[in-house]
Amino acid sequence: MIRQRKRHNSIYFLCKNCKKYFSVNIIWFPKKQILKDHLSGLSFKDLGDKYSVSKSKAYRICKEELRKLPDNNKITFKYCNRFSSLFEFDAKYINVKGYERKIAFLWGVDYERHDFPIILLARSESYESWAKFFELFRIINHYPRLIICDDNSPLKIATRYKFPEVKIQTCYNHFKEGIRRVLKVRSDDTYKNFSREIDQLLSVKRSTQDFNNFLFKIYEYHKNDPVKLQIIVNLEKRKNEFLAFQGYRRAPVTTNMIEGFNSHLEQRLKHINSFNSFEHAKLWLNAYVLKRRCTKLTDCKSRFRFLNGKIPLHMTKKVDVDLPTFF
Repeated sequence: MIRQRKRHNSIYFLCKNCKKYFSVNIIWFPKKQILKDHLSGLSFKDLGDKYSVSKSKAYRICKEELRKLPDNNKITFKYCNRFSSLFEFDAKYINVKGYERKIAFLWGVDYERHDFPIILLARSESYESWAKFFELFRIINHYPRLIICDDNSPLKIATRYKFPEVKIQTCYNHFKEGIRRVLKVRSDDTYKNFSREIDQLLSVKRSTQDFNNFLFKIYEYHKNDPVKLQIIVNLEKRKNEFLAFQGYRRAPVTTNMIEGFNSHLEQRLKHINSFNSFEHAKLWLNAYVLKRRCTKLTDCKSRFRFLNGKIPLHMTKKVDVDLPTFF
């Protein structure tokens, strides 16, 4: 190997064996910090301006660092076992080139500790996808006792199949919004008052007797209307899904927490039109979640104020286990 010349930030060498030239960049880049900045919202152009590199170089650095990160689910399996019994689950849809429809990013948050033990990128939000997702929960040997989710049939069926003893709390907000869409209350006043009564029924946590009494009053007043009666009967049949929170003092009745994290992810993806491939989307989302798990919480309010300053991954890791540095 013979040194030939220096050009900009690179030194050019000639290999004696193959007679080919190659270059070595002598400038050190804080690659992990570049990736963290990208995951926090900086575009490749902004990264290039900040670190005095081209945007293509910033892209290559981020791609290289993404591949170095361990799998989020394997980290959970290896290091974590202290999860709470309450979880919120949802899916976020992602644009990926080559797919006509958006693909589903399945994840769930530990309600008490704000950690994300398992994630899965799937082609659709089907029963098979959710069953695979919950199978990963069984691999880490954790069985939630209560889950809170939207009115999603594949998710609920997969949950009951994988965790026969689990209780399912249907999100009040999602159910009420579904009623509003069915009754078209935003464009037609016919069922607006009835919709308000359903909203009032599902506005607070109620005891079983209080729920039954309130629903019976609605039935007595609206039993002659077949459209209203169908909704009332549906509420009665699925009463256990609206009262599953009973017995869990801190249990929520909405998926506001996971929806908030969905909004954060949506904000971050605003400047990414689509991922180049399924594999790239998987790597990026894995890094995004792992970074969230390793970042101190700062905006927790009300009952969760004590979590501020704490790292989610540290709260669920096994006792006396030292975590490696990922970023």
